[in-house]
Amino acid sequence: MTAFAAARCRAALLALLAIGLSVFESERTAAQNGPPPLVRSYFRLPAQFDGHVTALEAMEIRPRAPGPYPLVVIAHGTPGSQAQRQQYSVDQYATVAADLASGGMVVLAFLRRGYGSSEGPFAESNGPCGQSRYVEVGQESARDLAEAIRYMTAQPHVDPRRVIVVGQSAGGFAALALAAAPPPGLIGVIDFAGGRGHFSERNAVCEPEKLVAAVGAFGRTARVQSLWIYAENDRSFPPSLARAMHAAYVSAGAPAAFVLTPAFRDDGHRLFIAGIDAWRQQADAFLRGLGLPASPPRPHHAAPAGLTEQARNAFAAYADARQPNKAFALGAGSAFGWRADAQPIEAVREEALAMCQRSGQRCRIVDEVAWLADQ
Repeated sequence: MTAFAAARCRAALLALLAIGLSVFESERTAAQNGPPPLVRSYFRLPAQFDGHVTALEAMEIRPRAPGPYPLVVIAHGTPGSQAQRQQYSVDQYATVAADLASGGMVVLAFLRRGYGSSEGPFAESNGPCGQSRYVEVGQESARDLAEAIRYMTAQPHVDPRRVIVVGQSAGGFAALALAAAPPPGLIGVIDFAGGRGHFSERNAVCEPEKLVAAVGAFGRTARVQSLWIYAENDRSFPPSLARAMHAAYVSAGAPAAFVLTPAFRDDGHRLFIAGIDAWRQQADAFLRGLGLPASPPRPHHAAPAGLTEQARNAFAAYADARQPNKAFALGAGSAFGWRADAQPIEAVREEALAMCQRSGQRCRIVDEVAWLADQ
């Protein structure tokens, strides 16, 4: 880049920052010219239930600058067994949280009571099939969300007037329950593949008519804007059930836009975490409609000269990767290796180099991105 072009780039970026459109310069320049623009912290969120303080596992990713910024709360799904619930970790949401934070928002991923290392008893049992408690369970999940919002909106780097909840699966259902009795500051929810009661061993939803009725009940008092995103090949809540829930919700008076994406891999139920590119455009339009920042433009990565066809294909995959930290290594001959992850950039570099050096060649990092650092 020439000095003149660099000056123009810096001026344009400063203008964007001044009006709050993005916290980034670009992927490459953020890595080269200063510390990563996003910071991550892990902490125990002090939630209050029935007069008792319950510590919940939490991870926050936010811009390095002080803010205040709008708040995004991620609401997770529900696995089928207690053993799986205990293995849950906020880290599974690091990449999508960093992506949402990239436009200039604070993103909280936390685990509700009874999941991972969060304290408190599991409070979300649907009950036996035939006695489903969908409304009550949704309201119980919403209590955790409301407590997370109460704590986070008291923090100085959070704008308490601009809060959204983004929920996946049972978390999407919880977001709809929360919208029915919204806490102060909640202006929108995004429901990814929302629902409850799916039994994987039977590949069926228990009492789907009760699930539809529960969503309709939430819709009677929900007036918060919502976006519903489902995939054609969702194995837990197929399009027919998703549309029935949406119809019940809207018929009850709640505002909700519905998006059905094409099939995603072998199961569209994982679209939120693994398919960011498939939903980011629709989510950005929704965020802009709420007056919230959307994702910044993704910069172009120029491939190093002289790459083999295999290395060029690998570099293209590297450039498209959504993970916040990534590195591409090249050897003296045809060797290459790359890694994209939410780990610290130092670990990502080491893994890219190790992959490249399996060939026995000496390797060096030729391209890297560092969006995210631990605080």
